[in-house]
Amino acid sequence: MILKRVEEGVVVSAVEIISFDVEIEDRNATIRVVLDDTQNSEAVYHQAPGDKHIFQIVDENNDIIRIIHQ
Repeated sequence: MILKRVEEGVVVSAVEIISFDVEIEDRNATIRVVLDDTQNSEAVYHQAPGDKHIFQIVDENNDIIRIIHQ
């Protein structure tokens, strides 16, 4: 799976992941992903109301699994 960060319709970053968890509290989203790297590192991304970016999680065929947009 790939986590993409999209701004104004353009992908500005992308990272390979093996799993993800999304928590939404008071309209703020926290995306925790386990990276597909040698240490299976964890990364945390935040999405607050009014943010100009969108997170997309896609599979190997670029089909959207989850979109996080406020």
